Amino acid sequence: MLVILGLAATVAALTNGGQAPPAASAAPGGNPIRKVDFADVAQPGSACAQGLSIAPPKHIAVSSGASGLLDLGRLTRLKVASNVAYGDLNGDGHDEAVVHATCTFGANGSEDSVQVWSMTGDAPKLVATVPQPAAKVTGPLPAAVKKVGVSGTRVVVTWTSYAADDPNCCPSRQTVMHYRLTDGDLRQSGKPATTAVAGAPTATATAG
Repeated sequence: MLVILGLAATVAALTNGGQAPPAASAAPGGNPIRKVDFADVAQPGSACAQGLSIAPPKHIAVSSGASGLLDLGRLTRLKVASNVAYGDLNGDGHDEAVVHATCTFGANGSEDSVQVWSMTGDAPKLVATVPQPAAKVTGPLPAAVKKVGVSGTRVVVTWTSYAADDPNCCPSRQTVMHYRLTDGDLRQSGKPATTAVAGAPTATATAG
């Protein structure tokens, strides 16, 4: 009986009735996407793909920057960072928004996603998602997002980076990567730059 109730709660929290992200209350002209409160915009279900014991839904409802409990057995929740970055990434004269969300699950499971959103009419629309960096770039353990920003027309993401003997808790390096929005996809621009984290004695700096 508890399993059935938990599954029902999971489905309700995930789907929000299957509704798409709500329309934004933005003034016409200028950069209306800056008026959107992404703390209340439904996120793509893929943002919690690793943290769910069922197939992820199309959307995950969030309110005040957080979802409800998405998976009772794994204690899965999604949080949206408050520091949204903005910039005209495709040269059309209108800003896009770069949003960072983190899905937490289990004892210490975590999954980061970085998304680019644009405005379609009066509603935000998901355009693209930053791909997870390859292990040859950020090391043997899954990389987490440390910082997100925009530089000119590029999305800039700082990832954790692990040396071979680093414990999961304590990456000794960080890797900065740039991405360009091209034909609806975010593609790596330039070479990754990996540097030592201050205070990590085993860290070494590399480029490329």
